Amino acid sequence: MGEQVATVVERLGVLVSAGVAPVQAWGHLAEVADDEFISEVADEACRGVAVADAILQALPRPSPTRTASGRVRLGLRSASAVDAWRAVAAAWFVAAESGAPMRLCLADIAESLRQLGGVERDIAAALAGPAATARLVMVLPLVAVLGGSLIGLDSLGTLLGTPAGLTCLLIGLLLSGAGRWWSAQLLRRARRIDPTPGLALELVAVAVGGGGSLPAARSLVGDALGRYGPTQPRHQPSGRSDPAERAVTAVLLLATRSGAPPALLLRSEATRIRRDAVGAAQQRAAALGVWLMLPLGLCILPAFILLAVAPVLLGVLAVPPS
Repeated sequence: MGEQVATVVERLGVLVSAGVAPVQAWGHLAEVADDEFISEVADEACRGVAVADAILQALPRPSPTRTASGRVRLGLRSASAVDAWRAVAAAWFVAAESGAPMRLCLADIAESLRQLGGVERDIAAALAGPAATARLVMVLPLVAVLGGSLIGLDSLGTLLGTPAGLTCLLIGLLLSGAGRWWSAQLLRRARRIDPTPGLALELVAVAVGGGGSLPAARSLVGDALGRYGPTQPRHQPSGRSDPAERAVTAVLLLATRSGAPPALLLRSEATRIRRDAVGAAQQRAAALGVWLMLPLGLCILPAFILLAVAPVLLGVLAVPPS
């Protein structure tokens, strides 16, 4: 989803940099894109609603795969995609209020979303093998029970009608559920990716580029993030300030003492933060395939033995000798 949002943002940046008015840029995209979200934003903007507010108004609506008209709603199937659009709305608001060109900000956001979209693909690829193996193992008990019935063993009756069989069934189901829960937790942690790393610094750079003072720029960005900013919770120790706020403060202090352009330092730091975020996400994606072997080996495979192999063995032992 991140790459789809990035494509739209990138096209908007190209149109705006070519001199197309923002409202017209959305209108042109709505004409060529079969996407109801873009059309809603373009329609609201044409009615005089600010683009940032139009994006925000379109986001809360239901986002099925396809609408009743058969048109898709682009990039609204995950919380990270919604946060990405909210970041675009915040950037648009800052650029509009400060009078700064937003081409560079849109290009950086698009590149960040594209990189994080690649990480999402890596995570999906890392999950595909272990997930397919787990699904196969969950089907094998049924195959084993049916196979035992074909050779004259009452595997199902042994599993459901004997104390040992019921014990195997109960423990096997518990292990199977634990394995699925464990795998889901590993995947959820691996998917915790900030969809807009370095956003606060990028927005301050945009506001400063509009010619405003640093205090005014920081106040404007705070207002933008409060109204439009991403809603996913950012975990941080209690009693400590926001890491993004600390990063902005440190960069602006460096600019003041060195005399370097604040916008240049802010964008450089935002690029570094994005690079670090992508690198950390790629490391988690690479390690995910290995970590998923733990629930498979410790839960799913023992559950298979209890649900598939044990009933067959119990059935064999229950057959009286001839």
